[in-house]
Amino acid sequence: MAFRLATLTCGLATASAFSPTTAACRPAAASTRAAAAPRCEASAEEGIFSRRAVLAGVAGAVIGLGSQPVTAGYVTSLGIETTKPKDADIDDDLLASKPVQASINNLNGYKSAANSLKSQFDANTDLELIPAIRKEFDFSKLRDDLNVASTVFDDTTQLTIDRLSRSILYDLTELENASRFKKGEAATRTPKKVANVAKWFGKLEVDLTSFLAYFPAVKPAPPPPPPPPPAAEAPSSE
Repeated sequence: MAFRLATLTCGLATASAFSPTTAACRPAAASTRAAAAPRCEASAEEGIFSRRAVLAGVAGAVIGLGSQPVTAGYVTSLGIETTKPKDADIDDDLLASKPVQASINNLNGYKSAANSLKSQFDANTDLELIPAIRKEFDFSKLRDDLNVASTVFDDTTQLTIDRLSRSILYDLTELENASRFKKGEAATRTPKKVANVAKWFGKLEVDLTSFLAYFPAVKPAPPPPPPPPPAAEAPSSE
């Protein structure tokens, strides 16, 4: 268990330290034009974009170096066979540990919060969702809970669990993006925008449910052995 947690810590540190520079991939002329372009204003949307970029990077690097990239909002399998919940190899001792159980409980809480928020959205499709999303879902804590819960599986099952973890983080990133009202526009969603928000709510529900399906209930501890029978009294010497 200590080795797995140490591996997770190293993976997260590596992911956090990696910050790709997109300008290096552009032609020199394009980079020069971009640098020379005037900046009209430092809008609030710029801060939002930066947050989305960080979250997207986290979603691509969650749980170590073996993660595959997210494409078009969906996680590609790249030919890796999916392990079904009934075939997952689980370390029962780790599953019963307090950190893992706490993370599983937190993930169930995220699922309940998403369902509650979806119900509010169904009642009012023009609801301002981003404050509620940021209040209910702390991305760094969610990522940590996914990592800790995932330590109970063997390496083969980890491949499936990693894809689900990345997908959950991506769902939340896209849900926030779909929920946003553009600066200066009326806080009213068109039918197309309503459908897009509903799509990401639905995908988040599916992926959280799929992830949690891999965690069986903890087996009860075996009952203690019965006490030994009382020792027979030694016969009297009289």
